[in-house]
Order: sequence, then C-alpha cells, then structure tokens
Amino acid sequence: MNRNDHEMAMARALHLVPENVRTIIDLIGLSATIKLVEAYGGTHFPVPKTVRQEGQYFAALSEAVGVEPAAMLVKHYGNTRLYVAKCARAIRALRDASIRADYDAHCLELGHNATVNNVLVPKYRLCDRRIEEILEKDDDLVPLSGTGQGSLF
Repeated sequence: MNRNDHEMAMARALHLVPENVRTIIDLIGLSATIKLVEAYGGTHFPVPKTVRQEGQYFAALSEAVGVEPAAMLVKHYGNTRLYVAKCARAIRALRDASIRADYDAHCLELGHNATVNNVLVPKYRLCDRRIEEILEKDDDLVPLSGTGQGSLF
C-alpha cells in the first residue's frame, strides 16, 4: 500500500480516532500525524518550549514528523507533555478491512479454508478463528465517497 492509499484509508477511520489526535491532524495534517502516531503512539511526548534545532526533543520530534510540523506542534503545545494516542481502534479497523479485502481477493482463487489458513494467518499473524470472527463482522470504516450510490434522503 503506497502512502496515498494509506492516507485515504486513515481518512476513512478518522471517526475512530481520539479527539486530541483529530486536533493534531487539523494542526499538522494527516500525513505528519500518522508519522507522529507511528513514532510516539501511546506515550506522553515532552514538547519543548521553543524551536531550537539543537534541542534533543525538537530534534526527535522533527525527525518523526518533519521540521515544519514539529515547529507547529511547538508553537501550539510548547512546554507541555503532549499525549499521543495509539489510535488502536482505528488501526484495528484498518487491519480488519485489509483482512476482508485480502480474503475477497484470494477466495475465488484458493477457496475459503485455503485462503484463511494459507494466506491470511501467516500474513496477519492471527489464528484462523480470529480471522473468521473478523470476516463475520461489519466494517467500521466510513465508506469511500463516490461509490455510485445515491443518498437515501
């Protein structure tokens, strides 16, 4: 999955993201926020008071998200400990959607049990029963716009 596909998928999961992460997305953009969550998700990050290139926290922050987004975070959250949520619910929903898409893609070719056991179990490192449960439940993501379906109202 390329970066644009990844960002489009994350946009479908925004309703599952905590409010503080949505604020960060508004501030620095989705791409930089994804990088921030990948680097520091589940932690409190000490945001420096000022933008000093030689400061260790600014250097770590700018390495994760880039200099401009890091400067915006310093301006907005400077001298605080910013909690960066793991966004586990959104990431899980994206993983489950990916499992469903892979299942659909391989099912015709390999058959149901062969798809689950030979393709999905090793790829996602989940047991076959858990994958079965994921395949049985509905998708939590917002549908893609432009699906061709009209509005009901």
